This record gives sequence, C-alpha cells and structure tokens, in this order.
Amino acid sequence: MGIDYGERRVGVALSDDGHTFAFPHTVYENNDTLIRSIRSVVEKESVGTIVVGEAENPVGGENTIQRRTMIFAEALRVATPCNVATWSEAYSSAEARRALEERVRTRKDKHVPVDSAAAAIILQRYLDAHKTQE
Repeated sequence: MGIDYGERRVGVALSDDGHTFAFPHTVYENNDTLIRSIRSVVEKESVGTIVVGEAENPVGGENTIQRRTMIFAEALRVATPCNVATWSEAYSSAEARRALEERVRTRKDKHVPVDSAAAAIILQRYLDAHKTQE
C-alpha cells in the first residue's frame, strides 16, 4: 500500500499481487477515522507493507508536514501489523497532475483523484527500487 499524506486528504494506492504495478485506490479525508479506514483496507486487501510518502523540504529547514507524516507513520506501525516504510514523494503530486491532465486531454478515465494517483507514484517508485535489489 502506498500513501500520499496530506493535511486535508490522504491518497491510497495498492499494488498487484506480484508487487509489480501500483494503481490508485482511494482518497480519505484526514480526520479521526483515517487510521481505522486504512486498517480496514489493510485487512481486506491483505497488505503487508505500507509505504508512506516522505515530504522533503527542497530548501531545507523545518518541515511541518514532514513531522506530521512521521507521526502518522508511527501511528500506522502501532495500529496495523504491517511493515511501515517511508519513501520520497518528491514531486509525486506534480507528476500525478501532469499524468491526469494527459488522461483528460486524451479522453481517458477522468475520475482518478490526484491524491491517490500521487500515492500510486510513490508506491511504484518503491516497488521499482526494491525490484532491482532482488
């Protein structure tokens, strides 16, 4: 499972059974039911690893969202039986927006939220990096 954590919304992506391809799954509001919702997907989809996008600050300095992301990742470690990893989310939202604009332009599926598409990009990067290590 890949997660693009945001202050208002949290994108979720899943991979295929072979852990080769990531695809957008859903978007949740970032509220009091978030952990419960993610735990439900973990159980239903038999998720073993959760990859949380790590929000880096390209200019350095304190990064408020990164602190919240790490607290969220720790909450997932406590609330789920999953291995929880962090992975760079650098420019994943911008890349997702660009890809979705292309889909709209070519009249393909227009209903993929940017947040879950960004989560799929984060997860795909993680899968690709771990595939080359095997």
